[in-house]
Amino acid sequence: MKYILFILFIFLIASCKEQDANNPPTNDYSRIINSLPENHSDCISNQEIINQLALNTQRCNWLSNYNLFSDLSSSSIIPKNNIFQYFLNSELFTDFSNKKRFIFIPENKQIDFSYTGNFVFPVGSVLIKTFSLTGNNRDQLKEIRLGIKKESGWIFIPYIWVEEKQDAFFYREGIKLQSLVDIESMPTIFTYEVPSSQNCLECHRNEYEEDIITFRPIGPKARHLNRNISINGEMVNQLTHWKEKGYITQLPNDLETIDTAPNWRDSTSDIQDRAKAYLDINCAHCHSEGGTAALSGLRLEYWRKSISHSHGVCNSSHGWRGGGFDIWPGQGEISSIPIRMRHTAAKDRMPPIGRSLIDEEAAQLIIDWIDTLPYQECVK
Repeated sequence: MKYILFILFIFLIASCKEQDANNPPTNDYSRIINSLPENHSDCISNQEIINQLALNTQRCNWLSNYNLFSDLSSSSIIPKNNIFQYFLNSELFTDFSNKKRFIFIPENKQIDFSYTGNFVFPVGSVLIKTFSLTGNNRDQLKEIRLGIKKESGWIFIPYIWVEEKQDAFFYREGIKLQSLVDIESMPTIFTYEVPSSQNCLECHRNEYEEDIITFRPIGPKARHLNRNISINGEMVNQLTHWKEKGYITQLPNDLETIDTAPNWRDSTSDIQDRAKAYLDINCAHCHSEGGTAALSGLRLEYWRKSISHSHGVCNSSHGWRGGGFDIWPGQGEISSIPIRMRHTAAKDRMPPIGRSLIDEEAAQLIIDWIDTLPYQECVK
């Protein structure tokens, strides 16, 4: 079964280019909105409180149906008072989008801490992430994604922002948007993609056990959350703050025992730690045990200390027509990982979903790191 899933993953990559041709970018939502199915009655609520019934039972047509926000406008996305913002050391690259992240935890419930794995969130928890692009010095909201923890596990719902309605709608097939973003002060026109429901499942797939595939969030892990944040003008550790607020349980007293991934952009940190942090947040959700690309042989979680074959060293680039090796020690420019980070064609790029543009700073970091590794001769 795992082999079949890997073949399906490769097929997904190969078919993306054809899908791009059949689903050209558009900014006209009217036809899609008019085709939305009738909203379920659970989604209709006149109350001011969070609509937990809808969160537990439905994928509502409109983001506002859940009552998660006290102000839902493009200039000011403000969640309800019992929803709190969180921050990561390193972020997943999504075409230079700016992101804000929030968590809702049901009253009298807590998150269970884990050193290296995914935190265990109580049923009814919601992860909220907003995506906006800065182009011509103007910030444009594009989408808002929800991760909802149900009794059966996590589901992930991308909502497409509609400026005229000051609201966002769910469309199962996703959408491609003609967009503008500033890259090093240069306005760049490109196609921004709001993922389909199936795309979400590809990235959030966790493991396969007893004929059941499970799913999980990507970012909220101890190694990415262990950092200082500003609370009322004072710098405090984020996880310590969560403990004091009663959001989390089983947090260790000594936070230095957490193997913490740095901000990969921090040039004062060790280059290998920076490279591993980038690969962890951008790649390890697929390249891990139980991930969608598990059979590639790559295992890119930050906590893996050995830079060996499983981390890409002299590992053949399975499933890619370009061939080569994921990491050729001492040969960054010809290693497949940074080569594919610089590709934009759907059949060649990595990650295959979630970006259209090149993060050149990150690609150069991976090259520079690989160049520091003692040279090995990679042979097939």
